[in-house]
Amino acid sequence: MSKLIIILLIILAVLAISGCTMDTTAEKTFGEKDPATSEDLFLVNATGEHYDRNGTEYYFVWGYVGNRAPVPAPNVEITAQFFSENGTLIGTNTTTPYRPKNIPEEGESYFYAGFRDPDQKIASYKISLSIK
Repeated sequence: MSKLIIILLIILAVLAISGCTMDTTAEKTFGEKDPATSEDLFLVNATGEHYDRNGTEYYFVWGYVGNRAPVPAPNVEITAQFFSENGTLIGTNTTTPYRPKNIPEEGESYFYAGFRDPDQKIASYKISLSIK
């Protein structure tokens, strides 16, 4: 009889420390991590420059986007806004990371975005990052 009580106590102790008996609002599987958020994304670096591509002038921005989260970041949106010298918005281009498409956990991904600029009026850009 005492062995049965000891076995039951061991089972109850294992359940108590495993988290199976915890009443929380989160509906997570044991060990599941929170998904990456927009706050986990950051711009590692970016460069912008005018390019003539097949006789058409473009302003391209390229660089790397990082992910601080311990999980991959899928569905990342990179929005590049292009401005004239006096700060007027000339155009916007929204794209996704190029290589790899999903930014790995605590990793980086390459991106590029372009906007047609035949008169070479673009003087600066701003990059915004979000998860769809």
